[in-house]
Amino acid sequence: MKESGRLIDTAYAYLRNQIIQGEILPGTMLSENEIALQLGVSRTPVRIAISRLESEGIVQSLQKRGVLVKEVSYHEAAEVAETTLAMTLYAVSVMEREGFKELEQLREHFRQQQEATDAGDYVAYIHKALDFDRCLLSSVRNRSLLQMLETLQSKIVLIAVMNYRMTPLEPHFSATLLNGSILEALEAQDYAKLREVLHTASRRMRQNRSFY
Repeated sequence: MKESGRLIDTAYAYLRNQIIQGEILPGTMLSENEIALQLGVSRTPVRIAISRLESEGIVQSLQKRGVLVKEVSYHEAAEVAETTLAMTLYAVSVMEREGFKELEQLREHFRQQQEATDAGDYVAYIHKALDFDRCLLSSVRNRSLLQMLETLQSKIVLIAVMNYRMTPLEPHFSATLLNGSILEALEAQDYAKLREVLHTASRRMRQNRSFY
């Protein structure tokens, strides 16, 4: 039983990472047989892993055709990003009452994000930006909130990497500026400024501008 669970987790992690890293692009049809052969496992753990990805909204099973890696519209992308901002605004209200004890960790996440930005490493930049978000929300100490964030972040990585690969000449890396402003406001314990920064970011998203 444990071995079966391990194989499912391995297949899930492999597929999820391939998709969110942009190695398997949206619009690709997945073959259970091919994936099983690549991993050296039976089709059963692959099928269950795909089912988990489908529950996260990353892939879609098409009857008699296979499994499609979903393409995400800008509208859906903006909704996902806005939801993350709404969760962050809630976290800010908790921070204002109880304080924020993870400032050093947040500084380190931002330092790594800035390094990835300076190096032009987009995939690393996205992951470091999401580490920054996770650190902010961890201050709420709400497991359900963090689980919801994890699901949203899977989509964000997929959306961001897909958009980056399809629009290489467009401006990207904008979350570095946003997170720098968030960090600056937190260091000053200026929660009014912090809310203003987040509301401004939300308005920009609703005006259909780039946000990653």
